[in-house]
Amino acid sequence: MEVAGSSDAGLVSRIRAGERAAENELVQRFSRGVSIIIGQSMADPSAAADVYQETFRLVLLKVRAGEVREPERLAGFVCGIARSLVVEHFRRAARLKERYEGEPDRQFPSPEPSQLDQLLRRERAALARQVLSELASDRDRKILYRFYIEDDEKENICADLGISALHFNHVISRARQRYKKIYESIGEGRKK
Repeated sequence: MEVAGSSDAGLVSRIRAGERAAENELVQRFSRGVSIIIGQSMADPSAAADVYQETFRLVLLKVRAGEVREPERLAGFVCGIARSLVVEHFRRAARLKERYEGEPDRQFPSPEPSQLDQLLRRERAALARQVLSELASDRDRKILYRFYIEDDEKENICADLGISALHFNHVISRARQRYKKIYESIGEGRKK
């Protein structure tokens, strides 16, 4: 069994060796965590998307340049960059506001999501709840809800359901397919 830190170190080595697949693996491995870190602090979806992209751009640049001093702690390195970029985003917004405070005609975009963003978020949440409620399998509902909404760890879900990690991958894949089918049928119904 591979220790998490050693797999991180191996991933760093592969990226430094120029392996493009390793770069994709890094993004896939840390995408969820980076999204959570950013999402906890930033309400504006477009600003959050910018910070997300910048996080992985910087991480890859630093890994390629050999600036990761402790490759076995790659997860902490990635999270640290994401947190720093979130803080910098808010500092930059505060500096801009200070600079133009004396100009009463100057309009600043609110760091809060727009009314449209709020409406779309509520609609997506309502649709997700509806699709979950229409899933025929209680296990599908539980596994999707716990993994994607409660953000529960895969290991915890596997232990509670009495399944292996490999079986979990198959179960959640099939559950997502059934979810997608219902989601698309509801979407088609709304268009009519």
